[in-house]
Amino acid sequence: MGRFQNLFFKTRECNDCGPLPENHWHNFLDDPVNLVLRRYIKLPSSVTHFCEKYITNIFERLGLISFVRDFEPGAISLRTTVFTDEGKKRGWSFRYAKGPAGYLNDFYMTIGGEKYLCEGLPRAEWLATHETESIDDKAVVKEKLLSLSFPAPCGRAFWFWQKKAALRYGLGLGFPLVVKPRSGSMSHHVTVNIADDVSLARAIDCACRYSPAFMVEKFLSDMCMFRATVIDGENIACVERVPAHVTGDGKHSVKELLEIKNNDPRRGRPRQKDTTLFKIVVNDTTSKLLAQQNYKWDSVPSKGTRVYLQEKVILDLGADLFERTNDVHEENMKLFRAVAQAFHTKLVGIDFLAEDITKSWQDQPAAIIELNSLPYIDMHHFPTEGEPVNVAGFICDMVEKYYK
Repeated sequence: MGRFQNLFFKTRECNDCGPLPENHWHNFLDDPVNLVLRRYIKLPSSVTHFCEKYITNIFERLGLISFVRDFEPGAISLRTTVFTDEGKKRGWSFRYAKGPAGYLNDFYMTIGGEKYLCEGLPRAEWLATHETESIDDKAVVKEKLLSLSFPAPCGRAFWFWQKKAALRYGLGLGFPLVVKPRSGSMSHHVTVNIADDVSLARAIDCACRYSPAFMVEKFLSDMCMFRATVIDGENIACVERVPAHVTGDGKHSVKELLEIKNNDPRRGRPRQKDTTLFKIVVNDTTSKLLAQQNYKWDSVPSKGTRVYLQEKVILDLGADLFERTNDVHEENMKLFRAVAQAFHTKLVGIDFLAEDITKSWQDQPAAIIELNSLPYIDMHHFPTEGEPVNVAGFICDMVEKYYK
C-alpha cells in the first residue's frame, strides 16, 4: 500500500514530522496490514513483488498512473536520480511513474530488452525470503538482532491501547528513553532523551498520533550516529550523520555562523528533491538547545567548538554528513555484512550507534537501532565533507549480476 499512497492520501503539515508534510492515516492503515502479512500470512518477497507488479499494471490500464521517460529536475527522489543516471551510462533506459498528484516512487528499468519494475531502487526482491518484508519493522528487527547476539538497545513494541503498559515498562527500563513509531523513517514523531515520566507519557501520545504501534527503548546518549549501506552483502559505504550545528571559528557569532552555513549553495530548502543537504531550520528546539549550551545568538564560540541547533539527525533540518567509509573498523564491516546476510537482502541501510567507528563494536558501547529497506543512497554521493562513494555504481553491479 505504501508505494501508492500519493494516489489516495494527501499530506499535511505536522511539527512532529519535521519540515516535511506527512500523512498519518496512511501509517495507521499500513502498519496493521503489514503486520498481518508478515506474521500470519508470510508471503515470500517474490510473491509480494509479483502482486505489486500486477497492481501497478491495473492502475496503469485504469489511467491512474502513467510512465514517462523524462521528468523535471527535482521531481523525483535524488536516490533514484543518482541510480538511474548511473544506469543510463550503461545503456539502460528508464520510465518513471506519474500520478495525479505528481511522480511516485516507482519506475521501469529496461536492460537488454527486459523490463523490470522497481520501487525507488532495484533490490532483487524475488531472490529473498519473506524476512526482507520485516526490515522496516523495528520490533521484528530488534528481536532478530538480539537473537543473533548482534548489538541492539533494550526495548519492546506496544499498540496504542497499551499506553499504560508502555509507561510502566519504560519506568522499569529506566531513563533516559526513546519512543518512536514501530515503522516509519526520517525520525517522524520520535522523542529522544526522555528523562521523566511526564515526558514519557507525552512521547507515547506523540508516537500514537503517527502510528498505531510504537517502540519504547533505552536511549543511548553520547554516541555518534552512522549510516552504513550494504549492497549485495559485500560493498559498504558509511557516513556519520550529525545533527544541525555550527562550528566556532573564534571570530563569528552563532547567528553569523548559521548564515554562512545556510548560504552554502549545496544546501536546499525542505521539500526539494534535487539536493541531499538542507539549510538549517531554526525553531523552538533551536532556542532550547542554545540555552542548554549557554549560548546566545550573538555569542562567539571558540574555534572548533560545535554548537548544536537541532536534536534529531534529520537532513531536512540541516544535519550534516561526513564520509567515514575508510575509517570503519574491519569488525564493524563484518557486522554490517552479517546483518545484511541475516535478513537475506541485497540492499539495506543500517543505522549504527557507536562512540568511535574506528574501534570494534565489541570493544565499546554500540548498537544497531534500525534497518532501512530503501536507503537514501544519495547521502553517500553528496556528503558535507569527504570523498563521495559511488553507491549507485555498486547497485548497478548488483543489477548486472541478478537481473537477467
